[in-house]
Amino acid sequence: MKKIILLITISCFALYAQAQTNQRDAKKRKQGPWIEQVEPLRGEPGYSWEGTYKADRKEGIWRKYNVTGDLIAEETYHNGVLDGPCKYFYDNGKLSAAGNMLAMDIEGEIDTVLVIDPVTQEESRVEVVRKGNSVRHGEWRLYDEDGVMIKETYSRGEIVTGASDNKRKANAAPLPHELQQAADKKHKKN
Repeated sequence: MKKIILLITISCFALYAQAQTNQRDAKKRKQGPWIEQVEPLRGEPGYSWEGTYKADRKEGIWRKYNVTGDLIAEETYHNGVLDGPCKYFYDNGKLSAAGNMLAMDIEGEIDTVLVIDPVTQEESRVEVVRKGNSVRHGEWRLYDEDGVMIKETYSRGEIVTGASDNKRKANAAPLPHELQQAADKKHKKN
């Protein structure tokens, strides 16, 4: 009897939770917990998202699942743009990459620019709506499927240090500018 009551309670809670997802406010903006399905497109597999919206923008941690329900990404959003810790997973559940994203532009911000008509030379102000933009920032750890890790450090999207730099320097022939610098140093010593 206790099992039946527990099953009924869990079912009611699941129905209540489902009724509270994918809600819109009076202005038709997405609000609160949300589950989205993305259909397969151009050879890419479909997936589902779950997270929270505030005023039609993703906010907080969003989880992405493949069609079989396995977690493939966990990303942090602020004002609808990636901003914070992110983790990515292989299909077998092992960690693929982990690091931080930094929001550079917030979606929906409006800039006003001066535009000059090339024919009439008239100046006019035009509003441009920005798209959200994020870049890697800080230390990123990249893993292969065997768990071998490579560290890379980024500063506002630009790689500062990383295994890819070290591998190129250790294994590749010097670049032309590096040869010239070495020749200049040698010439100065003589």
